[in-house]
Amino acid sequence: MATIRPAGPSDAKAIARVHVETWRSTYAGVIPDAYLTRLSVGERTRRWRAILSRRDQGLTLVVEDGEAGVVGFGSAGEARHDGLPADSDWNGEVYALYLLPDWHGAGLGRRLLDGLFEHLSRIRRLNVILWVLEANPTRFFYEAMGGRMIARRREPFAGVMLDELAYGWRLDAKSP
Repeated sequence: MATIRPAGPSDAKAIARVHVETWRSTYAGVIPDAYLTRLSVGERTRRWRAILSRRDQGLTLVVEDGEAGVVGFGSAGEARHDGLPADSDWNGEVYALYLLPDWHGAGLGRRLLDGLFEHLSRIRRLNVILWVLEANPTRFFYEAMGGRMIARRREPFAGVMLDELAYGWRLDAKSP
């Protein structure tokens, strides 16, 4: 049985491993192979350790299985307004939500997203956005979770232009 719990600095390496594995499986054929090949668990571990050591970085949750260890993670906090109008009322953001492919379909993504929404509600970040690559099939999960597409942008990344979609939830109204 997998559990969801807040992450700490000691989870950095496990989160980094999931981060690299999910990017390689999800973004193959979308992001240049050279970029995906260069992804480093060591480098991501350093980044995640720094993030998890700071108290002002929102909340990161991990999905942990008793035998497999950390199989997913998500993070959320104050909204970054890249790609949204300056007067936007979107004040919370899910920064990341990744689950190893073998763990899809078990309800863990839903539980993880619900946990992030609970945190955002507690800190009064009730208008939540999440950016996802349009080519990422996970976007249909966000639609199934009640997210409504509210914005799109085209961004350069690793030498290519990528289309991103923003999904929004109004947590106080339980609808976008």
